[in-house]
Amino acid sequence: MRYYREIILLEAIIFILLWITNEYLASLLTFIAVPVFLAILIISLLAEAIDRSKVGRSYFWLMLGLGLVPAIIFLVMFIANGGTSFDWARQ
Repeated sequence: MRYYREIILLEAIIFILLWITNEYLASLLTFIAVPVFLAILIISLLAEAIDRSKVGRSYFWLMLGLGLVPAIIFLVMFIANGGTSFDWARQ
């Protein structure tokens, strides 16, 4: 997996653009993507501990990055906005 840094950077750009344009979609994707990617990472690490495979370390870094980047962007946007209003939830 040669381009894992570029994939993580592309995800960060997409999430930043989503947070700027559509807070509802960005928060929905954040609340879905973070647990999914981190669960995949945990299951992969457990499977790797049980039976070694030929999966490279870059796969694990990719899963970690894909799980943490949306969470970090959420925290940054949450702090930058002085908290999120979640106005879309009241409608």
